[in-house]
Amino acid sequence: MDHNQLKTFAAVAYTGNLTQAAERLHLSQPAVSAQIKSLEQKLDTALFTRTSSGMTLTPAGQVFLPEAEALLQHHHRLDCFAKTLSAHRITHAEIGLIHPVDPDKTTRLTRAVLQREPDILLHIQYGMSGEIEERILSKQIHGGFFLGPVTQRSLNSIWLEDIHYTLICPASEAETLSRDGSALNRCAWIEMSGVSGSRKNMQQFWRRHKIKPKHQIICDYPQTIIDLVCAGTGVAIVPASKAEAAAAAGKPLAVLDEYRQTLPMHFVYLNEHENDPVVQLLTGCLNEVWNL
Repeated sequence: MDHNQLKTFAAVAYTGNLTQAAERLHLSQPAVSAQIKSLEQKLDTALFTRTSSGMTLTPAGQVFLPEAEALLQHHHRLDCFAKTLSAHRITHAEIGLIHPVDPDKTTRLTRAVLQREPDILLHIQYGMSGEIEERILSKQIHGGFFLGPVTQRSLNSIWLEDIHYTLICPASEAETLSRDGSALNRCAWIEMSGVSGSRKNMQQFWRRHKIKPKHQIICDYPQTIIDLVCAGTGVAIVPASKAEAAAAAGKPLAVLDEYRQTLPMHFVYLNEHENDPVVQLLTGCLNEVWNL
């Protein structure tokens, strides 16, 4: 069974879209379509139903997918084993980190990884949830933290904790906003860009409270968001721990407790890398740090 055909089949199955699968695989759409057609001819059965909205698995495709995933996992495990044969091998581990992760837990995770593998080359890189997800899907990193529900079929996830969020506003506007929720419509809202895990949650929050912001400001750095609120620029939803720390430090902001909410935080990685030694190392250390 051709390994590239299996990768292409899995990518189309996960995305349900030839164009998205082609982008993920760094191939042209005709090349992806040709590989799927060749695989279907080899198996003498249709694996997908083509529709106006994309590609859906046929019953045969649904049965074939877990077998293809198992073969991809085995191929990856063999590739990892082959790398251990080199006398000059250095184990690399790439982790995607997002801002809501507690810095103390990041330190403890790093210490746990190095205690188990002292010679490992550990690369911790920041990003927002959507960016981390894309780096995992394109195999640039082994795994990473993700905020919000995990919907990608190609990803395994480990729930770590719920991150509590709250609405903050300039201290001078706290009384007005607490008394009249409709006043939130007149505020400028400071939010992160679309690849952040909290963006979709923000839009759901607006719908739930019937808010139509008059103005939005996009800012991807959490501390700057808090500083902008303190300066009277607008309101924002931020992790409760950061809001409380800023208030305790005497920053001129107020926490509107009636607007608290939570988002789940996971660690995610490709399901075909389930048996990757580096992934197993990372998940083992995560279990230790988060007491799972």
